[in-house]
Amino acid sequence: MKFYKYKRNFVLWGKVGFCASTRKECVESITNLPTEPVSATVGFVGIPASIACMENKRIAIAYNNLTYVAVDGMPIIKKCRKAGIICERCSGPDIMEMIIKAGIREGKTHYFYGGKNQKVLDKIRDNLIKKYPDIKIVGMYSPPFRNLTINEDQEICGQINELHPDYVWVGIGQPKQDYWIESHKDSLKKTTILGVGAAFDFIAGSLDRAPEKVQELGFEWAYRFVKEPKRLWNRYVKGGFKYLWYCFKFSNKCIEMPSEK
Repeated sequence: MKFYKYKRNFVLWGKVGFCASTRKECVESITNLPTEPVSATVGFVGIPASIACMENKRIAIAYNNLTYVAVDGMPIIKKCRKAGIICERCSGPDIMEMIIKAGIREGKTHYFYGGKNQKVLDKIRDNLIKKYPDIKIVGMYSPPFRNLTINEDQEICGQINELHPDYVWVGIGQPKQDYWIESHKDSLKKTTILGVGAAFDFIAGSLDRAPEKVQELGFEWAYRFVKEPKRLWNRYVKGGFKYLWYCFKFSNKCIEMPSEK
């Protein structure tokens, strides 16, 4: 079956294609993605995920097979702008809240898959209802850290399909969530599946987000690194050097994007 993919207008290092746009255009595009014959899939890709694409073909395939890939990284945004594309950073947490807000008027429904535990999901529900009283949350599930059995996975997919959510938000970390989305786009029917990573923790309040001015300057990574230096050392420090090396080594048109036929 041939999957619909939104046209990529920027390719980084020849490995991962992006749908670079303004935040408003991003929301409009995602909310209008077709969900038949298969569900739409959306990813928010920044520097760490882009580097992972250079080092792991499976990850590159997972991202390039998404219906829509938003740019979640200021260095990539700067490259897009240099190429003449009018765009803004479209992070998972920002776009998630914009879609939720826009969907209230149309009665759109939401399902949340992820979070560290049920307490985190309960906090997400409480905070979203407090901020958006008319939001329609039809279900939530926090999977165990182990892999689900085939029967468990089929049961959860069946429950989600019975609830018919317009959006399934997945927050189990990159690239795990992107593998999950890739493997479940056939199992989940007539919905849009979005991998939003840390958005769950931000909304629950278990992780602080950088102030807006820091985000606009492109230093949200530094803010998060100060908060969690041990966990984020490889991602941001080593990753920063890798990013500079790949920028030096590769042009944006040098190799073909990998994807499944």
